[in-house]
Amino acid sequence: MKRGSVVRRAAWIAFALLSATTDRSARAQEHIALPPVNLGGTSFMDGVGGPGLLLREGPGVFDAQRFIDANGATVPGNNSLFAFSSITLAAYMPPFKVLGGNWGVEVLVPVVNAHVTTPAGSGSATGIGDVTFSPLVWQAPTVSLFGRPFSERLDLDIVAPTGQYDSSALITAGSNLWSVNPYYAFSWLATDRIETSWRFHYLWNSANNSPGPGYEATSIQPGQAVHFNGAASFAIVPALRVGVAGYFLRQITDSQANGRSVAGSREQVAALGSGFLIIIGVLQLGMNAYGEFAVENRPQGTRFTAVAMAAW
Repeated sequence: MKRGSVVRRAAWIAFALLSATTDRSARAQEHIALPPVNLGGTSFMDGVGGPGLLLREGPGVFDAQRFIDANGATVPGNNSLFAFSSITLAAYMPPFKVLGGNWGVEVLVPVVNAHVTTPAGSGSATGIGDVTFSPLVWQAPTVSLFGRPFSERLDLDIVAPTGQYDSSALITAGSNLWSVNPYYAFSWLATDRIETSWRFHYLWNSANNSPGPGYEATSIQPGQAVHFNGAASFAIVPALRVGVAGYFLRQITDSQANGRSVAGSREQVAALGSGFLIIIGVLQLGMNAYGEFAVENRPQGTRFTAVAMAAW
């Protein structure tokens, strides 16, 4: 069974404080960040799966030396964000059919260490992030598409506000809200050596009723978003694949403060990179590196993800 997700906490409380110091009149419309989602954490052979037990560890690093505003311009001043996270995933899919495929469940527990610097100050956070669980993972049977194997999966991921959260802190590990983040993933082996894999997500977020004082609101709610990971790889030998990968995120509705839309609050990011995947029996080891571009309302940086996985 091939599974995975990556969760990171973007330090946007810092961005909000920066906005407050540069323009007092904009305090009521400080940036309301999207919660962390899977950006580049899954790539090659992502849609392939089946019944069994899976354990996965997914460490990742994000390093940003620029913060980007709603117009795509660099926010002035000394701004940086460095975050390390590691996501432990456990999933189980029983060996019996449901609607022709296999049904299973999963849980993901992130650990985060992050440091942010802005003209407003510096801060660090270390702790358990928000736990993701899915009561519905459905792996369809492999079929033939243009005469070649095609595998696909549906997953209903729910993110609970279990992470460490401090509304007065500059940066914190938890988001203090619920998220629903379902996805559809597939892999297609175009030839014996070439495959392409894609994962398409939708994101909905509840309100955070304990925002920091810088928001000047009693309730904030990040907008809805769509995001995807895409990859293509080539098998140099049966045990080693190399290829290209990327991700894209676009917020599709405005964030809200006290139930009212905040103009200029939508986020966007794209990234391209490369990576490899080693498959030895039940073990998989992989790594990807990404460079970001076309960023709006987010830090812009480089991202490194890795995976160590075993499936039985």
